[in-house]
Amino acid sequence: MGFIVDETPYPGGKESARVFCVRAENPSAMTYTGTNTWIIAEAESPECIVIDPAPAGQHVQNVLDACIDQGLRVGAVVCTHVHPDHTEGAMELADMTGTRVYAPFDGTLQPGTFQPVENGPVLEVVALPGHSSDSVGLIYPADGSMFVGDVIFNHGPTVVYYPDGNLTEYMDSLDKIEQLVKTQNIKVLYPGHGYPITDPLDIIEATRAHRLDRLQQIKDALVSGVAHDADALVDAVYVGLDPNLRDAAFRSVKAQLLYLDGKGE
Repeated sequence: MGFIVDETPYPGGKESARVFCVRAENPSAMTYTGTNTWIIAEAESPECIVIDPAPAGQHVQNVLDACIDQGLRVGAVVCTHVHPDHTEGAMELADMTGTRVYAPFDGTLQPGTFQPVENGPVLEVVALPGHSSDSVGLIYPADGSMFVGDVIFNHGPTVVYYPDGNLTEYMDSLDKIEQLVKTQNIKVLYPGHGYPITDPLDIIEATRAHRLDRLQQIKDALVSGVAHDADALVDAVYVGLDPNLRDAAFRSVKAQLLYLDGKGE
């Protein structure tokens, strides 16, 4: 197995009795087919939690309309990490609905049990640094799922966003997700972009293998005489790279060099 090539963009929609996705129309080299905004609710409560409402503007209205269509009002807004394609509409949605935003980057979302809505979803917040220093996962035990932001995708690797991102922490976070999947009956991972991950262990292994392959390519390039320089290594390793992804590749290589230097390699 490995990463899954999408024949059609993920459309969003109802994923379970508790989980619904509104996909933003903001495709780009960094957002893939668009940002997934997740709406979660329990039957016992008329209030829902909205995860990663971005971008601002029409998408926020679309999210609000989706909640209303399901007979729900927004009880809390949550961000999985600081990047704007996950946060840009958060305050707008909170202001429109009279709710508050919970986020790891301002200390309002901390590891542990999280239930911001009375009789609503009970989540377990876990730190998953690496893509960014503040990235978190949200385990939803009643749904057998976990929201993972940009930590892992069905379709390919994420960016270790140096200098905030750190590859050592990222590899540890992959191990943590694997352990949680095995021990907490997590059947599906809901990412910030692309399709839900319905075979978590295979995608975790594909992601880990990709990272190790890239590290080996960097080491091989250095041994062959390529300078210990991120720009030179991007040219040597990322052949045929989309120019729109060069900054992401540069940041990933910087993170990989820091990782290798730290291990004396």
